Amino acid sequence: MIAHSPRAIFTICSNNYLPMARVLLQSAGQQHPEADIYLCLADTLWDDPAFYAGDFQVITAEALGIPDFQEFAFRYGIMEFNTAVKPFMFQHLMALGYAQMVYLDPDIEVMAPLDHVFALLADGASLVLTPHLTQPAEREAFPDDVGIMRAGVFNLGFLAVGACPEAERIMAWWGGRLQYQCVNEPERGIFVDQKFMDLVPGFAADARILREPGYNLAYWNLHQRDLQMQGDGWTVDGTPLRFFHFSGIDPADLRQLSKYTTAFGPGAISPALAALMRRYARQVLANGHGRVPAASYAYARFASGTVIPEVVRRMFREGHRCWSGGDPFATYEAYLQLPSPLSPLCNKGYVTRLMAELHAREPWLQQSFDLRSAQGVAAYIDWFCLHARSQLGDSRLVEPVQLRAARVPVAAPPDRLPPPAAPGETQLTVVGYLQVASGVGEAGRQMLRTAMHAGFRSKGLAIQPPSLPVSVDEALVPWISDGQAARVQIFQVNADQLPTVIQDLADQLPKNSWRAVVPFWELEHFPDAWMPAFDLVDEVWAPTRYVQKMLAKRLNKPVLHMPPQLSFVPPPPAPRAQWGVPEQAFVFFFAFDLLSFVERKNPQALLRAFREAFPPQVAGTEVCLVIKTLNGHRAAAHSRSLLEALKHEPGVVLVDQLLSRAQSLQLMACCDAVVSLHRSEGLGLLVAEAMQLGLPVVATDYSATTELVSPQTGWPVACKLVPVPEGAYPYHQGQVWAEPDGVHAAWQMRQVYLNRAEAARRAQHARARLEAEFGADATAQRLRRRLAALLAGGERLGDAA
Repeated sequence: MIAHSPRAIFTICSNNYLPMARVLLQSAGQQHPEADIYLCLADTLWDDPAFYAGDFQVITAEALGIPDFQEFAFRYGIMEFNTAVKPFMFQHLMALGYAQMVYLDPDIEVMAPLDHVFALLADGASLVLTPHLTQPAEREAFPDDVGIMRAGVFNLGFLAVGACPEAERIMAWWGGRLQYQCVNEPERGIFVDQKFMDLVPGFAADARILREPGYNLAYWNLHQRDLQMQGDGWTVDGTPLRFFHFSGIDPADLRQLSKYTTAFGPGAISPALAALMRRYARQVLANGHGRVPAASYAYARFASGTVIPEVVRRMFREGHRCWSGGDPFATYEAYLQLPSPLSPLCNKGYVTRLMAELHAREPWLQQSFDLRSAQGVAAYIDWFCLHARSQLGDSRLVEPVQLRAARVPVAAPPDRLPPPAAPGETQLTVVGYLQVASGVGEAGRQMLRTAMHAGFRSKGLAIQPPSLPVSVDEALVPWISDGQAARVQIFQVNADQLPTVIQDLADQLPKNSWRAVVPFWELEHFPDAWMPAFDLVDEVWAPTRYVQKMLAKRLNKPVLHMPPQLSFVPPPPAPRAQWGVPEQAFVFFFAFDLLSFVERKNPQALLRAFREAFPPQVAGTEVCLVIKTLNGHRAAAHSRSLLEALKHEPGVVLVDQLLSRAQSLQLMACCDAVVSLHRSEGLGLLVAEAMQLGLPVVATDYSATTELVSPQTGWPVACKLVPVPEGAYPYHQGQVWAEPDGVHAAWQMRQVYLNRAEAARRAQHARARLEAEFGADATAQRLRRRLAALLAGGERLGDAA
């Protein structure tokens, strides 16, 4: 292919940096209208052409022909990846036929033509470099001479290349180095792409060093140069400012020029610099800076949605120069959980390859835990289960070790086995809030349906706590009895209520009963005060892995993963007008109970994200938010004030009434997507219902809903863990929950709205997975298998699935 122009100017960034890159690309195009302008996208393209609109062409990093691209992207974090792509983009442009190519960092603005650069290239320069410093910088503030020596002599925020054999040779050498060694490890003498270029003046006879003061002005050399404002422009040492490098600037806070230095802070910013910073910040903010979240970066997570920590990337690049396991984003997470060949087994399991890597990199762990002994392995496993999340950043990398370490034999003692039921006698009784409008009530109804689907002669024993609504679901009435329970009982009751329920039903519970309980709890640590309740049962059936891991390590009895049936037959459709939902709008849906702790359900975060995602002129006409509430008339004062605010919120349709199960599903089904920005969930029934109805789901990437929502099945929202405030939830002491990233939540909602085909694809995948893993057949098979193993007295470990 022949280039349209002999000149190309380009930058490299991920999607979150595009608002800054636009300033660079627009300014470069204005100063050099003769050049072709390119954005090399170190990310994946979104299905929103308007996002990339502009007078520039987009080329993705994946399109550059980088060998073993998935391994290359997996090897590096976002900053390393963006810099590692650089020589490959130069090679790509040379292959397109360009004779003169200029790279500029996305946080640069071009203020005047780059005449000196193109003059050098026209004169035969193979490469043009700008040094960080053109005179010694012996000062207290970073960077001084030594700091520059660590970072590299030349600032690679700028590089110009002239097409010639020498440049081709240097780019091939540089690309070979950056394929595996583009790392931020100054202690090893490497700082991403920069330090390698210190060698180039010795390698390339035609390389040129540009020392003109108006080029690459930034915090590292500004103290040595005189920046002045002249009319509408700026000069440096009396010559035109060609381009300023705003490295480390925060456009929303201009008290500091750069986060990388203490220089040029409050009181040390000249009027000329302040004006330049204001001008740049206005442009960047107008382009939407801060509205594209860093969490949108495509190569930040495994295919499962688990965050890839730096220790894993380093483990991969140092241990697997050639990886034969396929796409590492899909396969390396499982590899991390394989046993390390270097340590013995112990009664708690084994040290995984990830655990061994973390241990090898931390001297204090080596001093504390001797992995050559079973005792040291057991102690290290205990430490890893309790503390490794703070090192790794994602509990999903720790969870398999926690569950393996906590497993106990699941066979019941012979004296606790229930006698077989007589012919025609009820075999199993489900005890729960079977006619109550609540998540726990629906879980009980699904358990009863599962038992019947599994072929057991089953009955329900309905209980009615005074604090919850009256009967709302009559579908299971024929299978509900107030008579004597069977000898096998499944209590779909939370642990705090279990002792009271068993005491109240004492006359209906036969002696020598075998009992399982299915408890829910939303925070990571189960309350100590409730633990004695489990003495009243023989087994605990954890509805989610999230609940299983919090109980398995604390109970000396089986804690099995027995997820509830989450599939159901959708009710017939109902018209939107029945609830006042706009007919033509794209509708997001959320529901919560005002008698619950509203802080956990977090509707305020949803409102903020909705406002951020959709401006007032769109909200209510093209897009709206339906919020279904329950028990508004019985809510506390602060919840009632929230309810009143929702009634007057633009673009929000409030439905505050008691609906039957079928009506609630009909209301949800007439919407287009479901959003849950919860702080924590023990199950996430709303999310599961949305998936079964075929609706795309946006949900906080934390707690039990991570078992349902991944980048393949929905739109996870990044979050950080924060302490649970006093009064926000029971037993809050020492607990954490999620604070969802509001910018990312708004972004994900926009993606669902804009990318209907992708949203439908993920929703279809979610429904198929829900049916396969949590459908009637799958849950019935688990129940049959568990009770068969129980009655046979067999012994299996850890999981009924």
